[in-house]
Amino acid sequence: MSITRVLQPYVCCLGNPVAGNPTQFVMYRAARNSGADWRFFTSQVAVDQFEIAFRGVQALGLDGVAILDPFQETAIPLLESVTESALSLGRVNVARSDGNSWLGDNTLGTAICNCIEAKTTPQGSIAPVIVIGNPQVAKAVRLASPLFSQATVALQYSNANGSTTNKTPAITQESDTVAETQPHAASNTLSSETLDDYCDRDGRVGSLVFCELPTPAQLKRLIPLKQVENSCCILLGSHSEKQLRPIREWLTTKSIRFVEPVDFMAFQSAADFHFWTGIWPSVEQIRDSLEEYLQW
Repeated sequence: MSITRVLQPYVCCLGNPVAGNPTQFVMYRAARNSGADWRFFTSQVAVDQFEIAFRGVQALGLDGVAILDPFQETAIPLLESVTESALSLGRVNVARSDGNSWLGDNTLGTAICNCIEAKTTPQGSIAPVIVIGNPQVAKAVRLASPLFSQATVALQYSNANGSTTNKTPAITQESDTVAETQPHAASNTLSSETLDDYCDRDGRVGSLVFCELPTPAQLKRLIPLKQVENSCCILLGSHSEKQLRPIREWLTTKSIRFVEPVDFMAFQSAADFHFWTGIWPSVEQIRDSLEEYLQW
């Protein structure tokens, strides 16, 4: 028997600090529940020792790495290839080996797409996804799924004098050629009429993805009145319950679903697991694992 047939696939989570990070716990549970014979472990790496640690992972023949902060940017030049999504975002959060070379990816765009598809019920077509605050995130969404390749736009808040404009990249399904649209002013005084320019023919905005914490006042100006009950709102980043409460309550009054942080974490964890193993785990089981670990 070849010795390679009895070796278990291993994934190492590298970060600093790693205390309290649920990756190992969640991925172990996902592997057990899906029947995948994979193992995960976590290592805290000194900030100036990441390259040594990563070369060690390669030398030991591990199959993958979960790259945690603060190494998601510095890992890119250490990889033989990186997906366009990761290059667009300037960060990799996962990497895997095919035995000869290492590929890095960022699963944020995939997680957003999967979350939107699960949380909404499209009526014949995917309604537009409006990303507020980061055009790179919008591009990652377009790259992640052909369903959203022509249905995602990016808007940005202007600075205090309202001078900021944003050229919204549009990527066609036929190619990855980026074509710039006309500059469009985007500020915290956007009206519902402005956003109507980006609605589909039924006036729907399928999802809003906020890259920064909006104030209730900004929400009132940014969200058009022509919403349907199956729309949803995703807020990226870590925020306290006190910060989330007024946003959640206001969206509820407009019949807009707010994606809870633990829900989105579950979708991204599922995308990470699939990247390494090729298996889509149960998002519900991952959510249960996250809640148990984080005691939410």
